[in-house]
Amino acid sequence: MKPVESESHAAESRQRFLEIIERVRTDKLTAQELVLSAVRNAILAGVLEPGARLRQEDLADVFGTSRIPVREALRALEYEGLVTSEPHRGFTVTSLDADDIEEVYELRILLEGQAVRIALPLMTDEDLRDLEVLFRTMQGAASPDEQLASRERFYTRLYSITGRPRLVGLISRLRQEVARALRWATIQHSGAIHESFYEAVKTGDADRAVAQLAGHYRRVAILIRRHIREADSQTRNEGRRRSY
Repeated sequence: MKPVESESHAAESRQRFLEIIERVRTDKLTAQELVLSAVRNAILAGVLEPGARLRQEDLADVFGTSRIPVREALRALEYEGLVTSEPHRGFTVTSLDADDIEEVYELRILLEGQAVRIALPLMTDEDLRDLEVLFRTMQGAASPDEQLASRERFYTRLYSITGRPRLVGLISRLRQEVARALRWATIQHSGAIHESFYEAVKTGDADRAVAQLAGHYRRVAILIRRHIREADSQTRNEGRRRSY
């Protein structure tokens, strides 16, 4: 029965991956951009699971391209922390480790707090209008995927006010590393958290905004680490039962 279940799961995952490819496919995308966007979305959505091997030749067949744009896209995803590469093994989807989660959120608190302190004194009326639109869109987002995407647009727009692309790039990479976990049902949180942060931003209160951000990130990190450890414990227990 187990092989049948595995085959069924693999077939379902492949179909979901193909659907993602079609959703992101446009005439304006290069082959590398298409591979990058589709594989990133599949990882973040959990279609490509942690530990999954990403064979360049298989992906080239799926996308109907050569291995060169596939390899370049995978290198970009490695920079984002979504895949890792090893000699003679190729690329695999990264796994989330409880200790890594703590480090990522510690860095996010430092870097995003610094971005907030730089951005708020520089905000113009146009910046505030843009942030208002993005925040209202975030509030009205229905699905978890829409909520996550709208949050990313809001925070990226805010941090871009700093005029420091390296800082914004580092923040974006760290946010991508944990984006998968934010789709888990146990990690969902109230929009009131972001509303409190936004109110502090609107009034230019950097201290309050940074405090809101730091408190929120510490709580989310605890939830993610707890979820990972519980999942690891469940996996070990299932392994013991199968060995009896």
